Amino acid sequence: MGNIVDKKVNFDGKQEIVDELIYGGLEGLKEFSKTEKGEAGFTKEDFHKIKNKIYGKYKIKKPFQSIEIIERYNELIADGTLEENLFFKKILRKRGVRSLSGVTVISLLTKFWGCPGKCIYCPTFDNLPKSYIPNEPAVMRAQLNKFDPIMQIHNRLRALEVTGHKIEKNDVRIIGGTWSFYPKEYQETFIKEIYDAFNTYDEMKKFIEKTDLSSDKFASFKIKQGYKAKKSKTLEEAKKLNENSRLRVIGIAIETRPDWITPEEIKRLRSYGVTRVEIGYQTTIDEINKLNKRGHGNKESIGATKLLKDAGFKVVAHMMPNLLGSNPELDKKSLKEVFDNPDFRPDELKIYPMMVTDKSELTKVWKKGGFKAYDDKTLINLTVELEKMIPEYVRLNRTYRDIPATEILEGSTVANLRQIVEDQIKAEGIKLIDIRHREIKDGTNNPKKSILNTYKYKASLGEEYFLTFEDKNDRTIFSLLRLRLPKENAEILRVLPELKNCAIIREVHTFGDQLGIKEKGSTFGQHIGLGKRLMEESERIAKQAGFKKMAVIAGVGVRGYYKKRGYSLIGEYMIKNI
Repeated sequence: MGNIVDKKVNFDGKQEIVDELIYGGLEGLKEFSKTEKGEAGFTKEDFHKIKNKIYGKYKIKKPFQSIEIIERYNELIADGTLEENLFFKKILRKRGVRSLSGVTVISLLTKFWGCPGKCIYCPTFDNLPKSYIPNEPAVMRAQLNKFDPIMQIHNRLRALEVTGHKIEKNDVRIIGGTWSFYPKEYQETFIKEIYDAFNTYDEMKKFIEKTDLSSDKFASFKIKQGYKAKKSKTLEEAKKLNENSRLRVIGIAIETRPDWITPEEIKRLRSYGVTRVEIGYQTTIDEINKLNKRGHGNKESIGATKLLKDAGFKVVAHMMPNLLGSNPELDKKSLKEVFDNPDFRPDELKIYPMMVTDKSELTKVWKKGGFKAYDDKTLINLTVELEKMIPEYVRLNRTYRDIPATEILEGSTVANLRQIVEDQIKAEGIKLIDIRHREIKDGTNNPKKSILNTYKYKASLGEEYFLTFEDKNDRTIFSLLRLRLPKENAEILRVLPELKNCAIIREVHTFGDQLGIKEKGSTFGQHIGLGKRLMEESERIAKQAGFKKMAVIAGVGVRGYYKKRGYSLIGEYMIKNI
């Protein structure tokens, strides 16, 4: 329970009532701490009842916004009046699911620089990266911030922070088409300014003009005149600063094409701090990719997947059911191949059913009657079958593209497709086992009572170990680690010689409520030693297999974590003799 410091607070009007709401909530939490469930038993509904009592007392008809209460609570913590209580912070927070993965995901859109592909399904709008349309949420945010990475990040962080989310651990996703095709100077500047944005956020906050938070709009908060973000002179300087910044970059993801992945490209991506790469397989049927003018086939997808894994990257594959020339049976065959064939086997998956939008070559084909999308029933039944195929070592991130229904000329407009699909699967009595379905949520699972599970499989001419700490009853995952024992990796060793004789940890991730960098662990999952124990087990496995060293593809912001465990920075990897 966060203690109330003996310090008089004297405000009047609205702020005084907000204070009463906060103190009322903390008292309610204190009462629950005496029960069998403890503080964890205090829910949003319990706090809602307390708020309604106070609103009735002051005859307030319009309740205050959550962000007003959160902002005031943060002020009381900052000036020493209150000590932070993580349980109460959870109750206050809006959209709590955003923090349950243990990190904050920040998506950035790049400027338009063209695309080497000629895929018939991609819309091409002026001044936008190929495949994106003007009124997608991510596009609108980027346009509002002039595609500037610092402005995009600062606005997103501000929106998350004032709604009660922790923002110390950040996973950055760069979207906008084929990253590898963009000018190298633009790439390096964009990446440097990502680090600059997190390094300067706290300084920027001092220049924010006080605004009325009740509007709940954060897209364009005002900054006082005269402020200019301090930019590092070089990328290396920006990265070095981020190692000890309050706000860390724990990972960066980019999107590119399989036929643009080369050993040299991989070396450059590592110099940026990239840890995850998204590539479009679209289908494993070469004839269909050719019909849709994809420009590559399985050979390139398989080659890119192996190179990326051998360098330690997490691989996210994109698949597209309902491509021109396909049908539900071929779509099922295609995804089955992705997991049956060890040459594929990505770590994460996104499924994007075909949609016809304006400004694409497919639009012309559709208008002439040459293409018809699956009806909703067919798509739902197909997606049910696809989701059942996902193995336990894969995270299914998406099953639907976030495009407004008004922009879809042909294709499903069922925005809650995933929910409908998973309700149907549940009704069949089937429990999905992919990572997303097993991540710890707000349940009663106790990570301190978890068991170690090891899943071994062959992938891309190497051996993969998927290690988890999970609940022995319902298989809820608290923490996971991906270990690769590479074979035949001469292409990667040519550009990254530091990986010689190394097994590679490709991911360490502990789920649950995100804790600050230096916060102590609790019953939420993070900072109780699960990651450390997984690393010790992976080192044991690698040593037993004859490897002399362990390498970790660590994001810049988590290098310090590995240094404490005996690892040293060699090249762009954290490496340790085992």
